[in-house]
Amino acid sequence: MRRETGAAPEEVGAERELERRLILATPADSVRGMFFRSVLEVMWALGDEASVEHCVEVCGRRKFADFTCYPTSDFLLLLWTAARLLGTAYGDFPGALRALGRRGATDLFASSTGRPLQSLMAGNPQRLLDSLPMAYAAASANGGSCVVVWARSGSALVRLEQDFLPRAYVEGALAAALEVVGTREPRVWSRQLEPLSSEYVLSWG
Repeated sequence: MRRETGAAPEEVGAERELERRLILATPADSVRGMFFRSVLEVMWALGDEASVEHCVEVCGRRKFADFTCYPTSDFLLLLWTAARLLGTAYGDFPGALRALGRRGATDLFASSTGRPLQSLMAGNPQRLLDSLPMAYAAASANGGSCVVVWARSGSALVRLEQDFLPRAYVEGALAAALEVVGTREPRVWSRQLEPLSSEYVLSWG
């Protein structure tokens, strides 16, 4: 999998991160189908059939049932492949991951489960973040945890444990979720604590 010859340092780092996560992912770790579908729909929108087929090849399927669980390792391969193909359109590889994360969160809120939640949480970011641990558990089956700590009005810290998703993807998803419920100028900053443990500082106007 490693493609380091002639690659930029950030590309080498991204490939090594993918390798580490694939090694840690077990057959029991899974992600809901709607997140696979959201990535593929971004690729279909490009109108580049070759890129779509490449993504289908790495994840092994063309269609996904929204609430069925599929292997986390397949989702990671799909994410990395799509982000590499989209990189120039969004500035760079992390920018593409953030865009894919935003699309995943937007699709979640547009689903039959998410629409009622969107109405319930409109204008109330605290309610959104208080429900985040439950939403995180429903989105994947990785045995991980999500803890939300309120720092002050308009700011919170989210800590994810046993989370396989790249931080840039989660940053995009969290920013989009805050926008969906009506917050202004959401900002997300993150740092990695351990290989599958990260924390995210969220703030908004």
